[in-house]
Amino acid sequence: ERVKASVERMGGLVDDLIQTTTIQSSELELSPELVDLNTIIDDAVASSIFRLREKNILLRMDLPDRLPLIQADRDALQQILLHLLQNAGAATPVEGEILLRAHIEQKEDQPGFVLVQVADSGGGIPADDLPRVFSRLYRADNPLIQGVGDTGVGLSIVKALVEAHGGRVWVDSVMDVGSTFSVLLPMANGVVAGHVGGAM
Repeated sequence: ERVKASVERMGGLVDDLIQTTTIQSSELELSPELVDLNTIIDDAVASSIFRLREKNILLRMDLPDRLPLIQADRDALQQILLHLLQNAGAATPVEGEILLRAHIEQKEDQPGFVLVQVADSGGGIPADDLPRVFSRLYRADNPLIQGVGDTGVGLSIVKALVEAHGGRVWVDSVMDVGSTFSVLLPMANGVVAGHVGGAM
């Protein structure tokens, strides 16, 4: 089982490196469609749950009854959530806790956004290291960044994919507590999962 898990992780790293090369070479092609964020979250959690169970990590979710449809590339959105959950799982200690939450941010007469957050209990990231968390090369500069479980590739992919969708990603961290990675993505106008609130 350990060998199998190691091979799977190595395969994941190779995939990440290929994806990073594609992004850097400007060959990234998104195929936007109306995506049900509920399904994306369910699939990402299902893909991550085995690794979380290996460390007996509790995953809590705080989600609204209905999440908006997102005009996004389905595979890219899946990758964003997977990398955030994998990073949180790697940063969080055995028997720790991860919180996945989402809610809609919308003001009258303004475009709506959905905010997705993944909070870990990895002990926090030092303030001096925060600017380099999403940099692909931060591991070369500083091999050990406390409170980050990523290899140095996954979070840079998250940043590139989020920004390609016209969104924003950032991290807030409290030392001795943990870090919260936040992704803000534009909603499809007037559309919520299971409900059409206006003309498309």
